[in-house]
Amino acid sequence: MRPFFLRNLSIRRVGLLSVYLVSFLILLFALLIIDQEYSNYKKEVAKIQHDIDVSDEQKKRILEQKKEEFKIKKMRYVIGIGGLTLFMFITIYAIIRTIAYFLEHEFNIFIRQFGEAAKNHKHLDESEFGFIESKSVVKNANAMVAEIQERELELAELNRDLEKRVLQKTKKLQHLVKAQDEFIKKSIHEINTPLSIILTNIDLLKMQDSANQHLTNIESASKIIHNLFNDLSYLVKKDRVEYTKERINLSKFLRQRLEFFAELANVNALHIVTNIEENIEVVFNETKLQRVIDNNLSNIIKYSYSHSGVFISLNAEGEEALLSFKNSSDTIEDCEEIFREYYRENDVKGGYGIGLSIVKEICDENGVAVTLDSKDNITLFTYRFKVANEDTTT
Repeated sequence: MRPFFLRNLSIRRVGLLSVYLVSFLILLFALLIIDQEYSNYKKEVAKIQHDIDVSDEQKKRILEQKKEEFKIKKMRYVIGIGGLTLFMFITIYAIIRTIAYFLEHEFNIFIRQFGEAAKNHKHLDESEFGFIESKSVVKNANAMVAEIQERELELAELNRDLEKRVLQKTKKLQHLVKAQDEFIKKSIHEINTPLSIILTNIDLLKMQDSANQHLTNIESASKIIHNLFNDLSYLVKKDRVEYTKERINLSKFLRQRLEFFAELANVNALHIVTNIEENIEVVFNETKLQRVIDNNLSNIIKYSYSHSGVFISLNAEGEEALLSFKNSSDTIEDCEEIFREYYRENDVKGGYGIGLSIVKEICDENGVAVTLDSKDNITLFTYRFKVANEDTTT
């Protein structure tokens, strides 16, 4: 670590400090010479005073003469050393200042060129530097710039190659997505016809033999497939089809969907308890409303404990309609994640984890508030719809 007096130094300051130091040393040398002369003068005076062969009058005259000589010699030393000090100060200052000027000039050139090199990766001009050390620094800086240029070229080439690969992969992915989309659309179309035939024939067979448990089981399984089919169909069409809103009697619509899932509840040994207020109307798209209700009914039947009750209620509260689904089931651990696409807390029951994500998306789009409360093996989903009034238009 540098001493404090060597920190934040400039070339100019170093030059001045050097001049001051040299001047101080010259003055110190002069003082030593004067001190030595004074010591010699003292010795001569002592020798004269102790000389017994010389009378007092002669001693006095000689001492006066020696004293005058010493004064003259001292004056000469002071003038000579002072002049020499001034000459040396000016000379050294001029030399150091000249060297400092060139050094400072080269440093400024280096800083300017290095700044340009940092921005444009341009080589430094070695011809503008005179000192060997400066040329050495410039060579090292140019070597660094050349290395950076080489790395940049390699990086640019790598980026071009990477962009090309990404473009190729993107085209492949787009082709795969398009092919997958076509496959799903065709699959949905192909599934719809036989599924409709199955459900129709089950209804016809039940008219002949309504107590046939095998037919009931087949019907329940078909309705599960039908609900999943409707989810997939909605996911494929939602960004291509404009779902217009209309005035819907939610009370009547809910009863129709409950009737559709009644057999499925019976097969799972569940009894449905309803509390539905009459003639509650909302402005909603029928397809989207069906996805909200069907997915909740499907989930509540799938995850309820056997031989338990499921409670469906619809009531008007001011300008809102509260639709709730309540059942006895395992407690939902993460009430936020449950609405995320493909998320499932219970893998045993199967499914794809898309039903509730569709419900949440539809509710968010239409301003329907969703709340979920699950604790002590009781789960309650509540949806707040805006009630359609006389002034509401579709």
